[in-house]
Amino acid sequence: MTDYYKQSLEHLRIVLLENQYDFWANWLSEDIENWEKTKSTEHHLRAYGGMGSFNDVVIGNQDSAGLWQGQVFGMLQSLAYGLASGEVLEDILARNNTTSTQISGWRCQDCGAARINSIDIERFLCVSVLPQIFANYLKNNRLIELLNTNKLISSEDISNRKTAIERLFGQSNIEITSENNWLWTCPKCGSEKVCSYRWEILNNETKIIESDDNLEIKGQK
Repeated sequence: MTDYYKQSLEHLRIVLLENQYDFWANWLSEDIENWEKTKSTEHHLRAYGGMGSFNDVVIGNQDSAGLWQGQVFGMLQSLAYGLASGEVLEDILARNNTTSTQISGWRCQDCGAARINSIDIERFLCVSVLPQIFANYLKNNRLIELLNTNKLISSEDISNRKTAIERLFGQSNIEITSENNWLWTCPKCGSEKVCSYRWEILNNETKIIESDDNLEIKGQK
């Protein structure tokens, strides 16, 4: 039987060492030793809660690879903590799989021009597909492969899904930009009435609709 708890600790330790979190890597080493000797999870559970705790460790930059790396790390944390607390594996995976179909961008309330940042497409894709990939890799003893995030995001499946989402936005006349800053004025008409706007990506990236909770746009009923 696969020791998922030990596996999660070992993978967390690898990521921590790669990101120069030596203190927490050593903490995880002690967790592994305690588990191997006495099956105790007490030391690992003490890592969570309070300022400066294991919860506060940040992995990954705000770029494409960094988003995926951070998400994988967070799922490993959730897995380790859940199993250490006595949770059932399926319940932990189900909790991680509470994904949203909503993606946010910008829209001008005057002329209706719409824009979305490419990094937000990456973030949406990461949150949407990674839980299922994580569960599949875990159960097939391939979890270590998820630590190579560059290989993961360049895979055919991820690339195709990203292309499909970008095509949906293009067909809806929603501009995709590499800029990642707050949009203060509309680049089309110069209006300052620019607001955050949300869309729903449905049917396996084949349909896009406007969310019901958006602000009113001129000319829309």
